[in-house]
Amino acid sequence: MIESIVTLLIYPGFVFLMFASMIYYGIFRKISARMQSRIGPPIWQPILDFIKLIGKEDMEPEQAKAGFTLWPFMAIASVIIAGLLTPIAGAVALSFTGDVIILVYFLSFGSLAVYLAGFASANPYGVVGSMRGLIQMIGYEFPFIVSIIVSVIATGMLSPFLINIYQLEYGWIAYMFPLAAFAYFISVLAKVEIPPFHTPAAHQEIVSGYSTEYTGTRLAMIELTHMVKLFVLISLGIALFFGGSGDIIVFLIKSLVMLFVIVLIRVLMARIRIDHILKFTWIFGLIALIDLFRVVFFV
Repeated sequence: MIESIVTLLIYPGFVFLMFASMIYYGIFRKISARMQSRIGPPIWQPILDFIKLIGKEDMEPEQAKAGFTLWPFMAIASVIIAGLLTPIAGAVALSFTGDVIILVYFLSFGSLAVYLAGFASANPYGVVGSMRGLIQMIGYEFPFIVSIIVSVIATGMLSPFLINIYQLEYGWIAYMFPLAAFAYFISVLAKVEIPPFHTPAAHQEIVSGYSTEYTGTRLAMIELTHMVKLFVLISLGIALFFGGSGDIIVFLIKSLVMLFVIVLIRVLMARIRIDHILKFTWIFGLIALIDLFRVVFFV
């Protein structure tokens, strides 16, 4: 009983997930700055920013609708639950039959809750950002789900799936099914709204998009949602496609390499127009169907 509580709350549970997510996002910002010939903030800056936001006053606009406070907290709760279901360095806080389905659901609902928060703000920029986010979701969920189905079938681990998938005996699914792995990687960029998929919060066009009206604790929850989602998707990608990891050192190496590639794309790529995102993401989803055909028919 005590061991289960420690697993859920400490490692690889709630506390570890929050701390690791903010540190990884700090590394993300640091590497990005160095690639742009800037010094950049220290890697612990996201922790300081989160504490600062928690201490700031929460301001609610007059036009705000029901859910203005609820949806940011629903968003962070959803991605944390997804994180508890994700193998991290060979450990997983929660595991049960059908866990991969629940994981996909909470990752998707976490994104949806953020966009509903934008609608609840009733700010024109927030509404436009949320509409863009929903359009983007229609695009990236297809390749994301197809890639996960390929990995599930390839490993044969259907119940419970996530607690066993990280074992190295299954090999690198990315090597056997590279199209599905690439589709997963593209969907990760779109899910976390990393360039070229940052249209829902395009600062040059719509201020801060769905988070324009948010301050204080509510804004902290939205920002933390993106940090946790990035860490969870990297960890899940390692478990699904890159041989998993039962060792913390191996996990760190794989996750930091994946983070570096994400930062590199962020620095190099320009934003895609919202009307092009659906075409772009669905192309990779359709390409991933080739690997789905292969794994289903043993080709």
